[in-house]
Amino acid sequence: MSDDLTLSECVKRAVELLPEDDEPMVSTGADEYALLVRRICVEKQSPDYDEAVEERHIADVVDQALSRAQDEEDVFGAFQREFGQLSNSSEQYHFRIFFPLNMRTGRGENPPETIEANSTTIRRVENDQWEDAVEAAQTAESTSAAPDSLPKILQEESDTRLSTRQYSFYVFETEAREAALARSKLQRDLDIILGKLNFTAVDWQLEKDTMDELRSLNRTLPDAINRPPVYLLFKEEEYDTFQATQVDPSGTGFRLPRGFNADFKLVRRFPPAGVGESCDGELSRGFRALQAGLTAERNENAFLYYWRGIEEITFHDRGDSSKNALERSLPLVHDSFNLTILKSVLESLADKRNDIVHSGIESPVYDRDVILLRQMLYNSLNEVFALRENDYSKNEIIGVLDYGLHETGSLEQKEDSHQEDYLELENSLEELEGARRWRKERASFEDVQHIQQP
Repeated sequence: MSDDLTLSECVKRAVELLPEDDEPMVSTGADEYALLVRRICVEKQSPDYDEAVEERHIADVVDQALSRAQDEEDVFGAFQREFGQLSNSSEQYHFRIFFPLNMRTGRGENPPETIEANSTTIRRVENDQWEDAVEAAQTAESTSAAPDSLPKILQEESDTRLSTRQYSFYVFETEAREAALARSKLQRDLDIILGKLNFTAVDWQLEKDTMDELRSLNRTLPDAINRPPVYLLFKEEEYDTFQATQVDPSGTGFRLPRGFNADFKLVRRFPPAGVGESCDGELSRGFRALQAGLTAERNENAFLYYWRGIEEITFHDRGDSSKNALERSLPLVHDSFNLTILKSVLESLADKRNDIVHSGIESPVYDRDVILLRQMLYNSLNEVFALRENDYSKNEIIGVLDYGLHETGSLEQKEDSHQEDYLELENSLEELEGARRWRKERASFEDVQHIQQP
């Protein structure tokens, strides 16, 4: 990206280049504009806006401005108008956002007290605090809104209340210019938080029977911890507004399995804020993709979300072939699959993905396709997370992806060839050392020698 591009020019270019028929963006929902422009804003902070919009808030302002603008015919013009109005408002307010999560105590395991993702932290609150928030919302809305416009949980009938036995309640606190921006901050990292919860709580045994099923379109969703059905926003200690979602309140909360708390300690504070040269950004987007795939209502959407997660976790270059992302994940999943069989289906899966995304062909996505990609993403996340916990650098992890299944002799040949190129030497040797280290930490490679890469 050229250094002389202003933020406005970056945004205009992004809007003009938005794909019309690409796979779903893994973001807060279907807001493709916000995700794309947010990435540009992270890379490019314009001096023209620094005084009006603090760096830590620019993504939130972009998010909200685009949400307001994207339904208008002149998207860019509307965005400029909304962004200018939001960025010129300098006054900050303290917001608290209360919301329920459909998980409950089980087998001595309690929901976490605090959960973090990047710069977002949510804190568990007592049931009576949630009830007080609901009562404040009911009191305020009863005088300003028609009863039939309220979600059931804000109506006064007792049987519409969320059961405190089936739900846990959390609060997020932040400083923002308006309620929509406060909620935008929470939404940015909430799917990462939910992805980490499900990564720890869901039984990830490969479903052998379902792998044989041929079924497409609408699917039976797995038991999972879902997005909240409602958010209650308080501004400066006073109730401000609510935001209902399309999520139906579940009658039965997700029961946490035995050992959940011990396992969740490893991921509760991960990834940390700031990605730098580490792979934490890719890992967090992998958690987000996992959550999106779990809760997608159609096999096609789940398939694409899981595929995007595998691309993120394998540092996939979007210019490479689709199959490349799955091939690079083989060192991460080799303990869980027969790699000879797995490699035989990669091309057909890549063709199916390309048909859906680029050709407009209604290529059927079966349960077995979705479960296979889900399992590959889960195992990839598990392995990369373990590597990060063992202080593997990003280059070392790339080395595992590129060379993990190579023989020792081929690694030595690759090192000799890199010695001839001084500019490539440092990073390449670090990648090769990561591959060697990974191989030494594994007990045996006898079962993978027959699928060595050239």
